[in-house]
Amino acid sequence: MTPLRSLLFGIAFYGGTFVIGVAYLPLLLMPSRIARPASLTWADYAMFCIRWIAGIRHEVRFAPDAGFPDGPAIYAAKHQSAWETVAFNRLIPNPVFVLKRELTRIPFFGWYLGHIGQITVDRGAGAAAMRSLVAQAKCAITAGRSVVIYPQGTRVAPGAVVAYNPGVFALYKALDRPVTPIALDSGRRWARNEFIKRPGTVTVSVLPAIEPGLDRKTFMTRLESAIEEETARLDGTTCG
Repeated sequence: MTPLRSLLFGIAFYGGTFVIGVAYLPLLLMPSRIARPASLTWADYAMFCIRWIAGIRHEVRFAPDAGFPDGPAIYAAKHQSAWETVAFNRLIPNPVFVLKRELTRIPFFGWYLGHIGQITVDRGAGAAAMRSLVAQAKCAITAGRSVVIYPQGTRVAPGAVVAYNPGVFALYKALDRPVTPIALDSGRRWARNEFIKRPGTVTVSVLPAIEPGLDRKTFMTRLESAIEEETARLDGTTCG
C-alpha cells in the first residue's frame, strides 16, 4: 500500500506543481508583494497532498519558555527532508528562506523562488556570499519577514553528522536578534532521494531562543547542542 500511495503522491504533487507553475506564470510580471501571497496556494496544495495522499501528518511542540516570537525573527532549523521546505511556509509566520542560488535556475519552481524574495546565496563566492546573505536578511527583517536558515546547509539524514556552517552566526551577530532553534524528524517519513513516503507523524520541536550577544563559539555550541540533542530524541536514537 505504501508504494502505491507514494506513486499517487508523486503524480499529484509534481503534476500539480507543474500545472500551478504554468498557471501562475503571469505572476512573474507582477510585483513580488502580489506574487508572494499567491505562492502560498502551492504550499496549501502541497500540504494537502502530503497529508491526504502520502499520509504524513505533523505535530508542533513547544519546549518550556519557547514559542514563535512576535514580529520578524531568525529561525535555525534542522533540515532532513523536502517536507519542511513546504510546511514551514505555513507553520512559521511570514517566512523567507535562505537557499542556494542554484535552486533559482530550476524551471518554474526556481523562477518563483527568485521572484518572491527568497534569500539566495552563491556558496562558491566566499566572503562576498556572507555579505550578500546579511544584506538580504536585513532587508527581509526590515520588511517584517522572518528569516529561516538551515545551519547545516543541506538535507541531513537521521543520525548523520554534518558540520554547522558560519552563516547562521553571521545573521545572529549582524541582526542582533535572538535565534529560535527548531528540531524535527521529517527524514523518517520523507527521506532524501527516496521514492517511498512513509505514513505517520512528523514532529517539529520549537526550542527556547538563544539571546543576542554571545560570542561565536558559545553561540554555535549552544545552537548545535540544542538542535542535535532534540533531533536525536525525536529520531529515537537517545533516551528521553
